[in-house]
This record gives sequence, C-alpha cells and structure tokens, in this order.
Amino acid sequence: MEVIIEKKAAKEIVKLPKQIIILFRLFLTDLQRDGLELQGWELGKMKGQDNTFRAKLNYRYRVIVELRSPDLVIIKVSSREGAYK
Repeated sequence: MEVIIEKKAAKEIVKLPKQIIILFRLFLTDLQRDGLELQGWELGKMKGQDNTFRAKLNYRYRVIVELRSPDLVIIKVSSREGAYK
C-alpha cells in the first residue's frame, strides 16, 4: 500500500507550524508502515463517506485520508475548523 499526498495537501503542509509538521511526519511514517491499522492516532471514518477517514494530529489539527484501492491518498491537512469543509 502506497501513501500519496495530493498537490493541494502538500501546499497546506508547508504552511503549518513546525511542531505540526513534525507530528505529520510521524503520522506519515506510521501510515506507511501500518496502513489504516494505526496505533496511537485517533483515526475514524467520516460520516457520509465510504472510503474517507480523519486522523487527529493533536487537539487542533486533522489529516483527511481517502482509501483509493490499493493506495491511501492524503487529501487535506489543516486546522480543525477548515478540515471538514
């Protein structure tokens, strides 16, 4: 399973605070190793979406991940307020 970061998400990641970028790198490493069977990250299925999941980096930032078989695609990385729009 390969993890792909969309172009829009990559632009969002560059603008994040350094601490959040460090958390995202840890999350990305775990996601590549374990897939959707992550341990230590709050990963949940989004309501109304079949193949879309959200993961909490901390109390304020979220990562939106979509399962596009056989790959995982990171769609969005942003603050809680903007992640679900």
